[in-house]
Formats: sequence, C-alpha cells, structure tokens
Amino acid sequence: MAPDRAPTLDDVATVRLRVPADPRYARVVRVAASAYAVRFGLAPVDVGDLRLAVDEALVVLLGTSGDGPASGGSVAVRLGADDGTLEVELELQLDGTAVEPPLAPRAAPGALARFHEIVPSGITVLVADPDGGRVVLSRRR
Repeated sequence: MAPDRAPTLDDVATVRLRVPADPRYARVVRVAASAYAVRFGLAPVDVGDLRLAVDEALVVLLGTSGDGPASGGSVAVRLGADDGTLEVELELQLDGTAVEPPLAPRAAPGALARFHEIVPSGITVLVADPDGGRVVLSRRR
C-alpha cells in the first residue's frame, strides 16, 4: 500500500489568510485575491475588477487611517471556489473572534454607497456590512 501523499495546492479549494487590521496590509490581501483569481482562470480584466472590489471592501471595513480598529485586530480573508464561482470573504476580527456591531469601525458617511458605486458590475456583492465587520464578494467564471 502506497503512503498517503501530502495534499497539493490543486487539492485545496479554499485559501485562508489573516493580516493585521491595518490599511497598510491591504496590498497583501489584494495580491492574494488577484493570484487566486488568476489560478481560478479569470480573465485579466476580471482579475482587475476583483482586485478593485477587494480594495474598496477593505476601505469600507478599515477606513483610511493608518491605525487599525483596535490592538490585536485582524482581517480574516477566505478565498474559495465552487461550481465556477470564486468567492472572497473579508471579516474584521478582534483577538480571533468576529467583531460585534458595537466594536466595528464606523464607515465614513457615504462609504457604503460609494463602495456599491465603485464595485465593477461583474463582481457580485453578496454581503456588505461594515457595522458587522463583513464583506463577501463573488465572481462567476
């Protein structure tokens, strides 16, 4: 009997990433989402659209200041693909737990409306809840 082989990247449908809840780490999240979208097989224009949507989602969740919402805070990112649909979930967390609405940063006035205006039409916003600290985006292949 052959030994069990270690899983390869092709065996993994979901990638999880956690970064500090600090706008300066937005680039890491954008690059990860873009690389995953390329691996998923999205066209370059769709990868760019997803990258823009992820960037704007982070602005809505974190604001634009250089400070994170609280010490120990992080953004948990889940990149998943199922049945031809790529999904990106961003969740603001404090000390490993989801942010409760009273602790979530308040988006600047109009930030959520601006977010919906800026997100390209090919990207579906499944959840946009800055008060609850969660944004979920999807793109069909």
